[in-house]
Amino acid sequence: MVKLRIGALVTLLLFAVFYSRILGATDEKGSREIDTFTPSGQAGELDGWHSFDNDLDECYAIGEEENNFFLKARTKDRGSIIAKSCSYSLKEFPVITWRWRALLFPEGADERYKHSGDSVAGIYIIFPSIINPGKFKNKLGFKLPVPDRLKPECIKYVWSASLPIGTVIDSPYARKTTIVVLQNVTSPLYKWVTEEVNVYEDYRRFFNKEPEVVHAVGFVTDADDSSSEAMADYDYNFLKKFPSPQVESVTEETTVIARTP
Repeated sequence: MVKLRIGALVTLLLFAVFYSRILGATDEKGSREIDTFTPSGQAGELDGWHSFDNDLDECYAIGEEENNFFLKARTKDRGSIIAKSCSYSLKEFPVITWRWRALLFPEGADERYKHSGDSVAGIYIIFPSIINPGKFKNKLGFKLPVPDRLKPECIKYVWSASLPIGTVIDSPYARKTTIVVLQNVTSPLYKWVTEEVNVYEDYRRFFNKEPEVVHAVGFVTDADDSSSEAMADYDYNFLKKFPSPQVESVTEETTVIARTP
């Protein structure tokens, strides 16, 4: 199950951070790039992104549309988290913004339950973990589940197939992961939606303490629990020092929803 692999992926990222691209410089607007998915090196290569299952190329690829590059997520009967190390202070960059669009919802998906806990699109904010899930093995060498108390804290913002916008729940797979529904089936299909969330304020609200640093940012489009298919796209990721004024507008091409606490 893709949801059980967050801890292992964080451990992988502890090593990958030394090889990942350093985040860009802060611009005059107080923003810093995580990724715009512009290919570098080999054609279609995802620079600095990692998958615990080594199936990065099977589920994710760089797409191009009207001279703009973006991340394509296509999955059938499976799910895979990809993440990028990007350690930064939430106090310095409390806001993250990105845009995404839903293309095909996993059938019967509902994030409240393990048997149906798929999301057409999701973005993980992953906080540091000091454990190595690979050490949890029995005498025969088989991997054991990582105890909940040792899993990293995560906030997962999702585009849900069933839950109302604004729903906040604990993940059925990890009690230290909070799921927040930003969009659902009532949102425009096939159209880009721009999000802006104040992760700093959300962390304080969900975990009742001051945040320190973010360890990684990840994406997930999954359909393993529902044994179906899911398709979504993701575009530019930026960290921001300051939230934008609250804006809500709908056009034929794009839906823009910017949120401030």
